[in-house]
Amino acid sequence: MSTTLTTIICIAVLFTSSVPGSAQGKLSQQADASTSRELVALQKAFIAAQERGDAEYVKNAVASGFTGIETNGDITDRAEFIGVRPNEKPAESPMLYDFKVIQLDRDCAVVTYNGVFSSNPKERYQHVSDVWVNEDGHWKLKFQQITLNLWSAHD
Repeated sequence: MSTTLTTIICIAVLFTSSVPGSAQGKLSQQADASTSRELVALQKAFIAAQERGDAEYVKNAVASGFTGIETNGDITDRAEFIGVRPNEKPAESPMLYDFKVIQLDRDCAVVTYNGVFSSNPKERYQHVSDVWVNEDGHWKLKFQQITLNLWSAHD
């Protein structure tokens, strides 16, 4: 229950911190450089594990109580999300760019990035927001929302 509460608080802080405010609010959102690098590297390693079908890595990296929101608005739970299957033929790796890290507190951060997923022509251009929580010294993926970039959706 406390993990769910932590996630809800992290998401609430994310949404309320986006309201224009003082410079102090903006400074508190900035992740320090080493944490930012660590989380971006972790995010890239997680995506690579998904691509190669490394179910054990994915399972260990996803927190209990995980929730995902797909591009169509469907909700995904942890069991469904970690059901990684190796592709029959390897898809082209996505082009990932514009990584940003917003640290909400010592143990919670949001990693956002854009991606071009050429293996999925109808949903090729995506914006992804992931919430990572630090549980017992290990960063775990707790929440993910994928949004199609409207300027390119279904082109």
